[in-house]
Amino acid sequence: MAAKLKERALLATNNITFACLRGVLHELRARLPLGDIATFGNHLPAVQRGVFYQDWRPAEPLPTPDLASFETALAERLLPHVHMPEGITADTLWVIRTESEPYDAAEMHKVLPQPLAELWDRLA
Repeated sequence: MAAKLKERALLATNNITFACLRGVLHELRARLPLGDIATFGNHLPAVQRGVFYQDWRPAEPLPTPDLASFETALAERLLPHVHMPEGITADTLWVIRTESEPYDAAEMHKVLPQPLAELWDRLA
C-alpha cells in the first residue's frame, strides 16, 4: 500500500510516504467514535492497521465539518517535518479503497465522516 501511495502522490521518499499515511490515518481516527474506530481499523490490512492504532488514546471524536478543516489539521500534524502534499487525503483514501477487498472497503466507507465519505465516493 505504501508503494502505491508513493507512486500515486508522487512522493519523494518512503519516509515522507509513511508520514503522510500515518498522518491521514491518525487524523481520521481522531474524528471517529470508538465503535467506528474498531470497524475502520479491523478492515485495514495488517500493517496499516498497526499504523492506525499506533499511539492511540481513546478520546471524544473531533468534528469534521468539511474536508478543508480535516486537511488543515492534517497539515498541522505533519509539520514541521513534512509539508503536506496537495491531494494527499484523496490519494490516501484512493489507495486504501483500491487496495482493500470490496467488502472491507464498503465497511470502511460506512464509518467515514461525511466529508471524507463524499471524497471517497468521488474517487470511484
